[in-house]
Amino acid sequence: MFYLFLFYSLAFLFSTIGYGLLFCKISKIDISIINTGLIGILGLFLLSIIASYSHLIFQHNYFHNLTILSIGLISFFCLSFKKKINIKIILFCFFILFIGFLIAKTNEDFPYYHLPNSLQFSQQKLQFGLGNLNHGFKHITSLFMLNSINYYPLINYYLFNLANFLFQVFFVCFLIIEVLNNNNKIANFTKNFLILTLVLFLVKFSRLAEYGTDIAGQIIIFVSIFFSLEILFNSKINSEYKISYFKLLIILLVFTVSTKVIYVIYSLIPVIVFFNMQNKIKTLNSILQLKNLFFIILSITFLLFFNFASTGCILYPIPETCFSETFDWSLKKETVSYMNYHYELWSKGGRGPNFEVSNPEKYVDGLNWIQNWISVYFFTKVSDFLAVILVILLFYTSLFFREIFSEKQSKQDISLAKFINLYLALIIIFLIWFFNFPTLRYAGYVIIYLLFILPYCLSINNKIVWEVGQYKKFFLILIFCFSIFALKNSIRLYKEINILEDQHHNFKNFPFYFVKNSPYKEVIINNNRVYEALDGNMCWATPSTCVRATDKLNIKNKNGYKFYSYNDF
Repeated sequence: MFYLFLFYSLAFLFSTIGYGLLFCKISKIDISIINTGLIGILGLFLLSIIASYSHLIFQHNYFHNLTILSIGLISFFCLSFKKKINIKIILFCFFILFIGFLIAKTNEDFPYYHLPNSLQFSQQKLQFGLGNLNHGFKHITSLFMLNSINYYPLINYYLFNLANFLFQVFFVCFLIIEVLNNNNKIANFTKNFLILTLVLFLVKFSRLAEYGTDIAGQIIIFVSIFFSLEILFNSKINSEYKISYFKLLIILLVFTVSTKVIYVIYSLIPVIVFFNMQNKIKTLNSILQLKNLFFIILSITFLLFFNFASTGCILYPIPETCFSETFDWSLKKETVSYMNYHYELWSKGGRGPNFEVSNPEKYVDGLNWIQNWISVYFFTKVSDFLAVILVILLFYTSLFFREIFSEKQSKQDISLAKFINLYLALIIIFLIWFFNFPTLRYAGYVIIYLLFILPYCLSINNKIVWEVGQYKKFFLILIFCFSIFALKNSIRLYKEINILEDQHHNFKNFPFYFVKNSPYKEVIINNNRVYEALDGNMCWATPSTCVRATDKLNIKNKNGYKFYSYNDF
């Protein structure tokens, strides 16, 4: 089974690159200005759109998914020979990082809604009112669509973490190639940023199970920041490059929002970048070309539509966007309001798995929550992340100690006005994040990292200049970071393999992650079959459609689609 697991993983890797090449061809993106890692990310974007469209009509079964896989492989073999695809670095990153893909213990939310949602899309076509059945079904993300197309014969659902793994592979590949590629004439400021970001991800985000639905979107934001920095600070590239970069920046932002709506707060960055660009009219015309608009609008439309189909709300959990009185399968506004309040309470440290503050309504009012948030969240999660950033900065400073503290300076011009404009935009994004959902997993890792890293990059910009002789240190950084990544995952893998077979999260089905045999029963309602999870268990891999309770559940069939509601919710 291990070799089949590896085969499917490699096949989807190259298939995704094939879709990335196809996307670039359709959108007329110049392949010469982007690298293989970004092509892979664009391939995931196109796949998320294709999967969303096909879900309207088909279940993502074996035949559907093998067809998708085959088309991508054909695209790869037909288009890659004409383009410069860095297969060596892609395979290097894939096999080096593969040890992190071998996991027994998945994300804590995986049995609750990641696996059931992805399995739902694999085994059923579009259904309405799923949010009534389980809180997990209320959460919509393009990542679940990507998961569902990795449902293959013999492997079944055991590759539902593959999309997150490929985000990791493509991102690391993107960073390495951009650092090593001198032909692109990357700004010195940007190159230091890329290397520091590479260190962060290999050291901090080394455990794939922690990604969930949160890290992939933040990875895309980091890539979009690269293009923002190049547009603002790289005087070596011409305006045509910058227009192409801005187009990619918009596409990446849309992809990010499709993974989680809260990433829309980062839309302020392209606004700042646009107003600091020349040839604004030409830039707008490039964005407004029909083919570019088609993918952008389609992605946003699918995001809003699937939110609506699941919950009856255009943007869940915002009650004002719900059609509770119009459709009987829509969530009640009281339910949506409660869930909105629940998420706010959770993100502000007022509720956790095992606790809740005594007066929650007063707690979230105004700034009452800040003191407790500092106590229960800042001095655990945020302080730990700040410590990681500090260690990375100390490591980088010690490695380039001689250059940083030398009196010699090279002339690497950075527009201070543009930097201040960008930094003020980041502060605004931080304030929006902090006063609304101050949790690192909710778009917070990126903004906190940027607020500390960008001033540091500015301070060393005229000190650390990446010339030919300096790349020896970059390879030392690579060896060091990959060694930490491998060590951390080797220790984790050793512990998971040694978990007893009668305990949760064991690795008896290596290389497949642990799935609990959750008890369920088959229930027929109005000639429709559903599966009820028993004894308060999560759905895990219960056949779809999995429900938590069938009492008073009503199922209607109309025009070949199912609609779920409760008579008294």
